[in-house]
Amino acid sequence: MAPTERAIGIIETRGVVALTAGIEAMMKTADVRTVAVERVSSGYLAAAVQGSLAAVRSAIEAGSAAVRQYGELRAAQVYPKPHDRAGALLDNGTAARLERGFAALESAPQSGGPE
Repeated sequence: MAPTERAIGIIETRGVVALTAGIEAMMKTADVRTVAVERVSSGYLAAAVQGSLAAVRSAIEAGSAAVRQYGELRAAQVYPKPHDRAGALLDNGTAARLERGFAALESAPQSGGPE
């Protein structure tokens, strides 16, 4: 089987706040798509992004810096040309749940903040 056309990057961290900061930094820094968010073990979480190799490298760098600012970065890795089966391991329904969550956030009314 041929390798995928898109690179994959994964960060693993301790804590939801650090992971959220990392995901936000990755999404804002480069043209990548978050394809998975998983709880690895008690308190440890991982997020995977997919995009062009340059975008994924940039995203992982920015995400790692953000995670370090808010918590503990356990690991960060870029897979330039993952095999189709390796990429399929991330396809566990997380991407669909993320898309529904993003859609719900975008359709939610904007508040002016606390009064």
